[in-house]
Amino acid sequence: MISVRILQLGWVLLASVVGVGLAGGFQASEIKIGTVDIVRMLDQSDYGKEGQAVFKKMKASRESVLEFIDTYRVLTTDQAQRIRELSLKENPTKEETAELDRVKADVQAANKRSVELATKANMTPEERTLVEEYARRSQTMNDIALRWFREFSNQMSDYADSRKLGGLQKARVAIREVSKAQGYTVVFDESTAPYGANDLTDATLAAMNAKK
Repeated sequence: MISVRILQLGWVLLASVVGVGLAGGFQASEIKIGTVDIVRMLDQSDYGKEGQAVFKKMKASRESVLEFIDTYRVLTTDQAQRIRELSLKENPTKEETAELDRVKADVQAANKRSVELATKANMTPEERTLVEEYARRSQTMNDIALRWFREFSNQMSDYADSRKLGGLQKARVAIREVSKAQGYTVVFDESTAPYGANDLTDATLAAMNAKK
């Protein structure tokens, strides 16, 4: 049986190094240091929440495709491809949704027939041929599911990486803006300075959300 829990990728945006947010043009006799929780910024920002919602939808739709193939292995290649296309559409029309339901119903009917034949003692030649056809489809679906598993995993990994980079860029802009406005010389990620007294996370998060 193929695994249907394919996308164990959570919405994890790891920022091991934020870098230093310099308050450009700031001059002072004393160094003023601040910290931010970059992971919280990426996770709780409007940008981050939007990405999480899209990621969750992507994950659910792709899992549903593989789960259907895993449950009903008598699909033809054309049926499987159409189910994939219709299931992954962001905004399917009513007609497309109805078509998806019809294709799935046809597959389920074929699966019911397959189960009936599996317990039949005396099959006709035509029925034996059909059983052999179902067996071939099952093997084909296994191969397709494994290939799609890799494709789906790569798609979601690429999406998460893209959002991470975009989020880090937005976070850095917000950090520079707040650090300059509040007179901070340097701002570190709290993972590198966990005991920093001046936590600017809330302020930089607000600044990040203010930029659309």
